[in-house]
Formats: sequence, C-alpha cells, structure tokens
Amino acid sequence: MRHSVAIALACVTLVGCTKTGPSVLVGGRHPWTIPHVLRIAEMSDPDRLNPYLSEMGVSYDLSSLVYSYLVIADNRGRLIGDLASTVPSLANGGISRDGRTYVYRLRQNVLWQDGVPFTARDVVASWEAVMNPRNNTFEREGYDRVASIEAADPTTVMVRLRKRYPPFISRFFTPLQEGAKPVLPAHVLEREHNFNTGELADHPVGTGPFRFISWVRGDRIVLRRFDRYFKGRPRLAQIEMRFIPDAQTTAAELETHQIDLIAVPQNSLDQYRSVEGVVVETGAPTNGQSLLLINVSKPTLRGLAVRRAIAAAVPYGAILHDVDHNLASEARNVLPSTAIGYEALPPRKYDPAAARDILERAGWRCGPDGVRTRNGVRLAFTLAIVAGFTSFGQEALLLQSSLKTVGVELAIKTYSYRTMFAAPNGPLYEGSYDLALSGGLLNWEPDLYNLLACDRWYPRGQNIYRFCDPRLDALERSGLQTDDPSRRALIYRRASRLIWSEIPYVPLFRGRALTVRSADLRNYSVNPTGGWNAWQWDI
Repeated sequence: MRHSVAIALACVTLVGCTKTGPSVLVGGRHPWTIPHVLRIAEMSDPDRLNPYLSEMGVSYDLSSLVYSYLVIADNRGRLIGDLASTVPSLANGGISRDGRTYVYRLRQNVLWQDGVPFTARDVVASWEAVMNPRNNTFEREGYDRVASIEAADPTTVMVRLRKRYPPFISRFFTPLQEGAKPVLPAHVLEREHNFNTGELADHPVGTGPFRFISWVRGDRIVLRRFDRYFKGRPRLAQIEMRFIPDAQTTAAELETHQIDLIAVPQNSLDQYRSVEGVVVETGAPTNGQSLLLINVSKPTLRGLAVRRAIAAAVPYGAILHDVDHNLASEARNVLPSTAIGYEALPPRKYDPAAARDILERAGWRCGPDGVRTRNGVRLAFTLAIVAGFTSFGQEALLLQSSLKTVGVELAIKTYSYRTMFAAPNGPLYEGSYDLALSGGLLNWEPDLYNLLACDRWYPRGQNIYRFCDPRLDALERSGLQTDDPSRRALIYRRASRLIWSEIPYVPLFRGRALTVRSADLRNYSVNPTGGWNAWQWDI
C-alpha cells in the first residue's frame, strides 16, 4: 500500500490564502530564498533508494524527481506519455482488439543521467527485474500478467498479456497508484546479480529532471539539475529533501524560512498562514482517503458485527471539523469518483446508539469497568499511529473516546513513520496491528483484487487487512474479463457496495488538495497522484 501519512496532495487549480508581509523583494524573491534551490521538508528518510523495494511516500517523491515512467497524469488527471510518446489505446492501435497486446512507442533522444541512451531494452530489463525472484520487489500486480515482452526496435516495446487485463495501462511503469515503478537502466541492472543491494540501492540513476548527489541519513538527500533532461533543462539548480519527523520542528523551520515546501503538512493551516512569505492553498477533493485500517485476521475483528459497530462509533463529523478543519469531504465510496462504477453511497454517520445495539445483539455485554466482554474475551484493541503527526494523534484520541462510550477499549501505540510502513517487519505488513490510521492513494482503476482478495494477503499481494470474501473475489475477477465500460461499471458498483457493507477498513474522509509552500515557488503544479512537472518548478 502506498502510504502517505496524510491525504494532502497539492493541486494547481486552488483557492487559497497568501501571507506575504512587508519584506522587500530582491530580484523578485524574498531575501531568505536561495535562488533556484528548493528545500522540501519530508517526515522521514526513505527506507530504500531503489523504488522497487519501498512503499513509503518519500520514496515515491524521490522517484518522481530522479526517474521517469512510461505514462503519467497531468494536473487535470488526464493520462499522458512520459517516456512513451503516446498512451496506448484502441483508437491509436496501441491496444489490440482482444485486449492482450500493448504497443508502447517511446520518445527518442532520451538519456540516462550517466549519458547512456534510453531504449526499449530498458523497459524490457525493468520488467525482468520486477519479476526476478532474486529481487525483493514490492508489488508485482499487473507485471505478473505479462506473457511476453520484447523490444521490437529501439523505440518500440511490445507486451503480450496472458489474458485481458483492463487496468494494465494504469499499472505498467506508471506512478498512478499503489506499486508505482519507474523504468530502470538496463545497463546497470545487467551488472548486478540482484538489486536488493548494489548500485541502484546506493545511487539511483534515472532519466528524470534531477540527479541524485548524496544522502546523509537522518538529515537530507541532495539532488541536482540534469541539464540534458528530455523535456527541457530544469529551472531549479538543486533540490534538498530534508527529513524532519516532528511537526513543531517543521513549523519552526518554515517560520525561519529554512524550508520552502512541506511535503506532508502536519499542523493547523492557521499556524502556516501566519508565516510571512508562505502560501497555503486548498482545493478540490483528490483521489486519496484517510483510513481506519482493520486487521480482519484478529479473532475479535473477524466478526462483522464488531467491525460494523466500530464503523458506527467513528466520530466522522468531529474528525472533519475539529481535526481537518473542514478541508476534507465525506467518503462516499472505496473508489475515486473518476473510476468506472463509482456511485455516491450514503455516507457513514456517527451513531453510538446503533453501535451499542449491534454489540448487544452479538452477545457483547458491558462489564463493571464499562468494557464489553463475550465468553471471557474483552473488546479491547490497540490503535497504531505515526508518531509526531498532529492530526493522527487528534484522530486517535477522538476514536478512543467515542469507542469507550460504546464499550470498546482502545489503547494507542505510536511508531515512527519508517517503522509503521516498513515491510516486511512493520506492524501493518507483519500483521501485528489491530487497528491503524493511515492515508492511502486510491486505485486509478476500480480493480481492488490485489488489495482485498483472499489469495492476496501480504506478501502475496497488498491485502494487509487480511480480508477474505469469495463473493468479492468473484466480482473482482469478472471485472477483469471485459473492456466494456458499461459491464465493468455494473460489476464494480456491486463490488464497491459489498466492500462498503463488509468493512475491511473504514474510510474516514476523502482528501482535499493542500499545499504549504514559499510564495517564491513558481510553476508548482501536481496531479491527483503527485508531482508531474518538476522540471518547470523554480524559486
């Protein structure tokens, strides 16, 4: 699961508030700005530099600056070519009528940052690296559907699938959803027995707008302009990704203008708005959600009644108003609103009376301490959250209080960002958690098989909820057997209603675009999944 610890994705079409103060501008900039050097605050170091080995948000941020993909989305959410010159489709002949053959036409005159020309061979080698069992690749969904792949010529890649797989375009070397993977250099891959260690693990080499220079662990990663970037010479000379795990320290660094952009804003917007020369922008809902994760393999949580009671006891309104300050919107589905089959389902409401009734009918009786028990088992759970993240702490306390009123005991346990989302030993991936708070990027496609299928429990897939429902599996499989939009819409409407009813997790709210940046940062434009035009940014 691609984990951003908050759903705060920036957007170019924003309505915002700017605090610009009386400082005298020098050369069109505030005096504290370092010309053409962007300093970004991140919560944590990446756990890996090789993007195929990590699911941390900071790893995706780094990859989008150093590497390139076949297909990306622009700031309006439209699919466009990146290393591919066009997006394969039925109309342009890039997808065969049987939905099994995909042809990617590649850009010419693209160079790797070490000067080696990019060719179709790099795409083939990258797919082979994904599927190489010696490599600890995180997430092979979509790539494992490929029957054969070949470089027909230096600028043409032909991919043949074992059978029809409609989400292929959105998964194959794109940054659009979980398991995002850029294209890696064949000439480096060929020198390594595996990529778990070695060159790519220590020093990324991409075709993106910025070259990796250094990593001082616990402090920063430095990137510098790649002058021969294929879309044009980047305007920024340098990017520094600074690792600041504490929200108050991040705010202090912003106030003293030691940073220019906060990757994941953690404090109240009013605190940021009060800083001279800082712009706070909020915009339209994104395709991200804040989630209450549920480990359905835990005996007590395996019962649907308990999950439904928990969902009814969530104080949705308080979270939206008191924690998120009405910047988010109600979650109405487990799919993004742009997905085939999306419908606005009735939003969940805080209903403690209904939660108590559900538990009573399931045989959970209140004990003298106010905690319900059944057959000697207490209804008590531990909630895992990321330390130092203000909103998660506030949400956790609200959940703890509201669950207590219905007879559920909730302890709160904090983890560092890196530990929380580490694989395979973090609490989510090893399956030791009961409940957890996280932010997640929704699939570009409505297909959720890899996230919720019975045979996709981690590490076989991304089902960290350890949920299993054969009815859902059947629907998800049928949705992959047709390209007909009307048929797929019907299937995925049924599937999303089933997920909403069976509650493998609880969507708390749908995220809204949020940017906290220096007023001097120009051309900063991101799409629903992250940055896409970093070569045009400047400060």
